[in-house]
Amino acid sequence: MLHYQRTEYGKLKKVLLCRPNYLKIHTPINVIQEKHSVNNIDTELACKEHDQFINALEEEGVEVVLGHNHERYPYEVNTRDLGVTTPKGIIFGRFYSPFRWGEHRLIEQTFQENDIYIYDKHTEGTFEGGDFMYIDENTVAIGIGIRTSLVGVRQLENTLSDLGIEVITVDFAEEYLHLDMIMNVIGEKTAVICEEALPTHMIDKLKEKDFTLIKVSKDDVFLHKCNLLSIGDNTIISHNQAEDINEQLQQLGFRIIQLDLKEVLKSGGGPRCMSFPLLRE
Repeated sequence: MLHYQRTEYGKLKKVLLCRPNYLKIHTPINVIQEKHSVNNIDTELACKEHDQFINALEEEGVEVVLGHNHERYPYEVNTRDLGVTTPKGIIFGRFYSPFRWGEHRLIEQTFQENDIYIYDKHTEGTFEGGDFMYIDENTVAIGIGIRTSLVGVRQLENTLSDLGIEVITVDFAEEYLHLDMIMNVIGEKTAVICEEALPTHMIDKLKEKDFTLIKVSKDDVFLHKCNLLSIGDNTIISHNQAEDINEQLQQLGFRIIQLDLKEVLKSGGGPRCMSFPLLRE
């Protein structure tokens, strides 16, 4: 079966998650983990929160595939970073941090057991899925911060070159981890952004396409207020740290599923980071 995706807001049918069974901050790999490294993470509570996430998805009719996990890879919960699903199929990237090298092998095993086909794998440069954002069916933004290199972007451009998709590169400060921490397209013409963290050309492109922009501050970025998950039909899976954003989205007609997440967010990722869409209508 071909697994594909061409927007951020189409109906989500199937998704890859990984339970945080071994989630602990051993060596911090982002500024959020550094903040919580002393008190660390309550793994049991993180698993309970993640179970809420699974239940919310399944109650909305989304098929959840759980990836194999291993104590050697404590940060697997953020499955988004594995790569991206495209109209051609699933593309695996290459992790920037050595602490995540090897996660792809576990997910390859998961995919083999579930008859999920991988279209391509990156062998040069670095590319993580948190830096890939569909603007619409014909436009994607790819972030270049610390996790994705220009070489990785060029490989994606080559893969997508015959689809007529415009690729916009977005440079941003390393502290923001991934593009989806500072920009998130969560509706056909709606995005949550941190304006001061994005280059002018990206904001201008969204305005040119008549997007409604919900703005968050730099401090809000590290509370994951951009990092929400659209599951289609104007339905968003969010969390209680983004309550003010949830209210603004509701005013625009979105239905919000607000989860009580706190412990699992200490790993550095919100609902979008914790999900790897396999199939969207």
